[in-house]
Order: sequence, then structure tokens, then C-alpha cells
Amino acid sequence: MRMKRGVAAALALAAMVAACTKASESQEGKRMPKPPPPPSADVASALRIDVTIDGEAAPPIDAARLAAVKPDFEDDERRAWKMATLLGPSAARPGVAFEATGERGVAIVARPPKGASDPIPVLTASRRGEAHFGLVPPDQPFPAYHGQGGRLARPGDPLPRIGGVSRIRVYMEPHEGAPDGGAAR
Repeated sequence: MRMKRGVAAALALAAMVAACTKASESQEGKRMPKPPPPPSADVASALRIDVTIDGEAAPPIDAARLAAVKPDFEDDERRAWKMATLLGPSAARPGVAFEATGERGVAIVARPPKGASDPIPVLTASRRGEAHFGLVPPDQPFPAYHGQGGRLARPGDPLPRIGGVSRIRVYMEPHEGAPDGGAAR
């Protein structure tokens, strides 16, 4: 009788533990590891970033366009293009701004550098074929953050960037002192 109760208690305990286990915990060992990235920073062939300049549709940025344009910055794992390189003179005007929309509709706004050492807005391609929009320092566009700094004093990447870029909007920012209330034309 005691043995039956012990077995029943053990089975009940096992059932409770199994019921409390998260699906993610029980499936952790069954996931396939992410394959290593390819040896070169080739952009995914399905890449398409819609571009508007001053409210007008412009040719999109896609894999073919990035393959045809020489990157401004390049290393073994990444390539980066300045906005002026990809979008031409409209991206180099004084007062221009770039709004990049990425995953889940999150957007960041960047402006061209005012000084020689200011961060530059770029589109970056990683070895995994991912496109990111962000700011990079011109003297060190791909800084090494890992393994630097103390255990808790590692600063990380201080500049904004966004992944999964789907749209880039180029527009003129309003400036103070304009006769029509700040809207630049």
C-alpha cells in the first residue's frame, strides 16, 4: 500500500514538473544552431529598400544596386555606403535628413556630418546579408567593442543603428528664420 502511494506521489510530482516547464525550456536542446555566415559580406538577393526624396519616389536600394556601387568602407565582415554615395547629390544638401524605418516600424533620423570627425549616416551590409542603417565614425567605421573595457565598464556601441531597413526617406528639415514658419523648400 505504501509503495502504491509512493509511486502515485512520484507520478503526480513528475506530472506537475512537466506541466510547469516552459515550451522554450523543453525545446532548447532540439533547436538547430544558426549556420555560420558566408565568408564574404554579400547582401541578400531579396533586399529592397524603398526610397523617397522630398516626397517623390526614387529608385529603390536593392542587392543589384549595392553590388554595382563600390562601398565607402569595407573590411572582411562588413561593407558600408554613405548616403551621398547611394543617393547622389540630393543626400549631400545642407539641411537634409534621413529617416530610416526598420523592423516593426521603428525609425531613426540621421543628418550628414557638420565636421570632419562627426559620425556619418551609412547603410551597412553584414556577412549574414543583413542591411543596417546607422551612424559610424569616419575614422573607424567598424570599431571593435567586444573584449574591450573592464568587466562592467565596457561602453558598447554609442551610435544608433537599425536593422531590417525597409524604407529610407530623404527630406529637408525646417530651419529657423524661414518666412513660412520654418518650413524649408
